[in-house]
Amino acid sequence: MEKNAVFWKAVARRAAQVIGSLFFMMVLFFFSAGRLDLSRAWIFFSLYFVSLFFNMVLFLKFNPEIISVRSEMIRGEMKWWDKLFGFFYTIFLFIMFIVCGLDVGRFQLSSPRMEFLVVGVVIFFVGWVFVAWAMVENRFFETTVRVQKERDHKVVSTGPYAIVRHPGYAGMILFYGCTPFIIGSLYGLIPALLLAAAFVFRTYFEDRLLYEELPEYKEYAKKVRYRLVPFIW
Repeated sequence: MEKNAVFWKAVARRAAQVIGSLFFMMVLFFFSAGRLDLSRAWIFFSLYFVSLFFNMVLFLKFNPEIISVRSEMIRGEMKWWDKLFGFFYTIFLFIMFIVCGLDVGRFQLSSPRMEFLVVGVVIFFVGWVFVAWAMVENRFFETTVRVQKERDHKVVSTGPYAIVRHPGYAGMILFYGCTPFIIGSLYGLIPALLLAAAFVFRTYFEDRLLYEELPEYKEYAKKVRYRLVPFIW
């Protein structure tokens, strides 16, 4: 009974984290825009909310453990490069919503056509599928990069991990990178590209850590050669 209560407390904590982050992004965007009547922005934030809801449903059904482990961040074991990633991830993500808000709301510097919205929604869906699939498949998908010895950390090579070694990050690059397309801000692509670069930075160091410290990862890396993009890197 006590164990069940602890689990649901973790679920509530994780739900509060992701909903709180979404709310803060909306505040940043609409404050920067200076107006609320921006239909493309509401489409994006609605899609984001729906994706969070479906993630919670999927994880509760197929990998409830991932909710608990992602509700906490083990800062004591964070590498310097992971701390640096966390800083730049937060900065670039928030700057992206500020730039998009200023662009489409106050200054209206760019106005990409509706085709960009359609493309953005498709990319959003593909990115979300990869992120959710990776988290369902990998029970070790923590927020902190480390070899989880206390949880008998194993190499995961099934599902999207048979395609690339870091499918979650590949999905997140698509997931966030499509934001300016959906909202309608070409200038927002600048911080979106910087955010993608931050994910590439983390992928490089995480891959090296796993290669050096996680048994069987070397063999896995020989079979799945690419980190993020098939046939490229």
